[in-house]
Amino acid sequence: MRISLSNILTDLPEVDSTNYRSLNAELFKVLGKACIVIDDDPTGNQTVYDIPLLSNWNIETLVKELKVSPVFYILTNSRSLSAQETSKVYKEIAENIYQASKITGRDYTIVSRSDSTLRGHFPLEPSTLQKSLGLSKAITVFIPVMFEGKRVTLNDTHYIKEDDELIPVSQTPFSQDHSFKYSTANLKAYIQEKSSGLINASEVYSFSLETIRNTNVELLSQDILNLPDSCYCIFNSLGYEDLDKATNALLHAEKQGKRIIYRTSSSFVPSYIGLTPKGLLNVEDLLSVSTNHGGLTIVGSYVKKSSEQLQEALQLFDATTTLEVNIEKVLGNEASKYLESLIHILDTNIRTGKHTIVYTSRKLVTGSDANATINIATTISNALVSIVNGLNERPKYLIAKGGITSHDLAIKGLEMKRSKVIGQIQPGIPVWKMDEQTKFPNLPYIVFPGNVGTTKTLKDVITKLN
Repeated sequence: MRISLSNILTDLPEVDSTNYRSLNAELFKVLGKACIVIDDDPTGNQTVYDIPLLSNWNIETLVKELKVSPVFYILTNSRSLSAQETSKVYKEIAENIYQASKITGRDYTIVSRSDSTLRGHFPLEPSTLQKSLGLSKAITVFIPVMFEGKRVTLNDTHYIKEDDELIPVSQTPFSQDHSFKYSTANLKAYIQEKSSGLINASEVYSFSLETIRNTNVELLSQDILNLPDSCYCIFNSLGYEDLDKATNALLHAEKQGKRIIYRTSSSFVPSYIGLTPKGLLNVEDLLSVSTNHGGLTIVGSYVKKSSEQLQEALQLFDATTTLEVNIEKVLGNEASKYLESLIHILDTNIRTGKHTIVYTSRKLVTGSDANATINIATTISNALVSIVNGLNERPKYLIAKGGITSHDLAIKGLEMKRSKVIGQIQPGIPVWKMDEQTKFPNLPYIVFPGNVGTTKTLKDVITKLN
């Protein structure tokens, strides 16, 4: 049921005016734990800055990172994997974190970061981490809010905000996702549904907005400490004022020995570590290397908003700087020769200062069954990777549109092992600075999620960079 936000606000207590964000920064530092964010999609760092991103999670890499970084992300791209593959990946990551922690003597907090519209391998990912890290008594705190994307939780129900209206996520296209379909926006019922009844809705605890706003942090923390081992708990929030206060209570509970695994979206991490909000990046921040080369934009995402944004952005390009990837040729016998021709065009355009947009045709090609469709999608993704991997000329920037597309182009195309998110070019659109050990060191890499922004946002970003 849709509800009016303005009607709700009149009945709610006032938010606490205390600056809990700065208190969280101090408390996180005192706690002394590393915050390890295990991210199922490369877009999850869309609210932070100056934080390392890892595509490798072997013990040696984790030991090195634990020694130098209070916070870092591990990019799994598990939302594109099967449940079986995801279980294997998260088990391996957890076991390696456990060993790296023993070697360094560094304790840690785990954040399983996923989608703010409830798509992802849940509760598989946090439960695998809990089991593989030997944290059988840890509670799982579920906070899917993402204020930058207008996702909020009220009365244990998760909503998307459109103007003054709150729309339950179960009434949006996200709930019909072919891989992660669900039927309810009530988070207690959602947990029961996604756990196939293993976790009963009546056994899930929650902290209401009224409780968070009316209760002091000491009592909130004590209530968290009193939660039974291994339970699931929801925290409602309409904005950062609510989330920062709840997070402060959670940090106090951790300081007193409560083990917690977090399943959250993007807004939680800056709240938890006390990261001071930062404005959008300007062109000088992004393009620190002077170059006359042209920039490159690659659109792989097929979601409706991506296609709308693509149509707007195409107005900036002409026939020589617009490359539509022909899917039939990619799937045909002459695919290698066809891709080589595209790479040649791109190298020429980049070298001569022409900004180019590459996109897959908007007609969705499917196979005779699910496996055949997956194979087609993989072949198309690999074609885009081959294009980036085959470039000889370093572009001025690279925009990758779509979660899976941006992951594959970074990890496979640019051979990224480590990078750093330096901020956002637009709300919810992070910019990575590639490490030295990549195909194009220090390349500004813009990770553009499929469903972020208005129809004009991609066009605006390209215009800003040019």
